[in-house]
Parts: sequence; C-alpha cells; structure tokens
Amino acid sequence: MASREEADRLREANKELVFLVTEELESIFYALNLSRPEQVRDSMIELLPLLVDKYGPLAAAASADWYRQMMPGSRPEHIAGPANREQIAATVRWAAGDLFTDNPFATLQKLTASLGKWTRQPGRDTIQINANRDKVGWARQPTGATTCAFCLTLASRSAAWLYNSKETALHSKDGGKYHGECDCQPILVRGANDLPDNFDHQGAYVAYTKARESTGSANPSIDEITAALRRMYPDILTDGVHELSH
Repeated sequence: MASREEADRLREANKELVFLVTEELESIFYALNLSRPEQVRDSMIELLPLLVDKYGPLAAAASADWYRQMMPGSRPEHIAGPANREQIAATVRWAAGDLFTDNPFATLQKLTASLGKWTRQPGRDTIQINANRDKVGWARQPTGATTCAFCLTLASRSAAWLYNSKETALHSKDGGKYHGECDCQPILVRGANDLPDNFDHQGAYVAYTKARESTGSANPSIDEITAALRRMYPDILTDGVHELSH
C-alpha cells in the first residue's frame, strides 16, 4: 500500500520537523547561563512542553495528509493532545544531572533525543490510531536494512499478522513504543507484498521468534527477547553483541 518512496516522503517530513525543533532547543539552551544549573533545569521544564505543543501537531498533520493520500476518501483525525508535562519534567530532571558536572552539554544531548521522540509521536499515533479505527493493517518500518534489537522486535511484532494471526499489530501493547532518536514509523499495509523492500520484516519475525523461544519462558519480557537477539544475531543489529571465543 505504501511504496518505499511514499514511506520515505513521510519519513523526510518528520525528519525536517525534528531538525527544526532541535535547532530551536539548541538556540534556547545555548542562550542560558550554564553556571546556574538550577535555572537551566527549570527553564527546560517550562520550555520543552511549549516546543512539543508547537511541533507535535505539525507531525500529526503531516501524517494525516499522508494517510489521506494512502487512503483516498478517508477522514483521518489528527491525534495530537497537549504535551505530557509530568513526563517531560521527569525527563528534564533526569537529564539535568549533567548540568552539575563538567559536561553540561550532555543534558542537551539527552533532551534532544527525548524531544525528537515526543515531536514524532503525534504523527505515529495519527497513523496507528486511524488505521486501527479503519481496520487497516499497519507495520512498523525501521530505516535501512538494519536496526536495533528493540526496534527489530517491535517491527517484527507489528508485521506478525502477515505470518501469524495470533499476534497482530492491531492488538500489540508495545506497538506504540519508541526510544529516543528512533526513526521508525508506522506504514499502512494489506499484506506482505505491500511492505517496502528496504527492511526484511519476515526475516525479522523469524529472528524474533527464535530469540523468544531461546529464552525458555512462555511469556518472556521484551528485555529478555532483545538480549537474546543481540547475542544470536549480532551482525544484523546495530547493537548486536559479539561474544568472544576462548
């Protein structure tokens, strides 16, 4: 349903929004007095929700426009509520620990990653929630041929309805989870032939299934599965673990 070019078009729109919000965050951060870490922390707590409220709806609108092009005649909702101020404040307080060290710019790096995720999320939600409402299949699409173990796990789960009717994107509790700096996005699909060819969803599903089985648990956690994936398939992951032979 979505070609590689169509998926890339949405990805580029989100990439541009993340670039803009990052640029704005950096200009604010560098204008602050880093010798007053408490003030910097409090300023970030106040300002980050404003940035999310500014750019998040733009991501939702871009995804709604894309969805409408993929589904002619559809009337997708823009899924973009107000920023979660408690979550943002907690993240800022965690990242602000570096303001009290000799590397305060580590705080900016952490906040940049989180801000990118919060900016993209309304767009991701717009596609996933509207697809679920319209009973349209969707799959999580990583960028490039390789990705991290976490994203491979969720990408394989999201496309699992193509291979295993018991585990579907429409009911995956983890389907909407993304980490900082993650550039995965949901795309609309009806079957295996609809998946763009720049990521092997079926191969990812096979790897995920074998890693899950290797844990020996009937209901392993995502941490257990990703740990197994890193050891079993280090060459296809960006965070694979190569065990040293003795």
